[in-house]
Amino acid sequence: ISKEENAAAIKQAFAALETYKEELLRKPAREVLNQLKKDNKLGVVLLARPYHNDPGLNHEIVEELQMMGYPIFSLDSLPIDEDILEEVFAADVKVGRIPHAMAINDVWKNAYSTNSAQKLWAAKYVARHPNLIGLDLSSFKCGHDAPIYSAVEEIVTESLTPYFTFHDIDENKPTGAIKIRTETIDYFLKRYIEDMQDKKKKQLELQAKLEAKKQEILARQNKTSDEEQDKSDPALASVSS
Repeated sequence: ISKEENAAAIKQAFAALETYKEELLRKPAREVLNQLKKDNKLGVVLLARPYHNDPGLNHEIVEELQMMGYPIFSLDSLPIDEDILEEVFAADVKVGRIPHAMAINDVWKNAYSTNSAQKLWAAKYVARHPNLIGLDLSSFKCGHDAPIYSAVEEIVTESLTPYFTFHDIDENKPTGAIKIRTETIDYFLKRYIEDMQDKKKKQLELQAKLEAKKQEILARQNKTSDEEQDKSDPALASVSS
């Protein structure tokens, strides 16, 4: 195989991979995210290596949370449509914190690893989207993940977004202990969702009251304006007298 043929094959392979991500990952994920926004519920973003999508390697933590009712988003499935990137990152771009929505230079200067960069960017996404929370998985205490542990945690927790970690899940962790942790996460998130929905309900009630008051004031203003117009019109004034 020539270099040209090899290059062409690689180009086609990456194009096919991008099509797969867009059509089979991001588009369905966007529909799920839209539904979460509509229902005011939560989805879990898996901040991890690609191999952690495997149930055996993630010790079925992801599967457990999904069975509890929390949709799971991988790094590759996070929607990157222009409108949602605008919604999530517009404020940062506007003040010049970042040059564009996909940038991570505001939180990490040395992007030595593609996956680490994706993880940091996804953490920013989670921190800025009210219907997403972070689940940080790693199999070991050392390796590429270690240098960004604190950065990822700081990004997410600064926005008061729920964030949970399983760092060193291959270090002989008992299955029972992991089960207890996922149940604890579920309990916390249920309370968190209740608070979210209660705040949303109160916000909608307040908006309804403000709108009703606005309409009441407008009605009074219109009535006053009509009365003043009647007084200023001689024909109407003589009829009324």
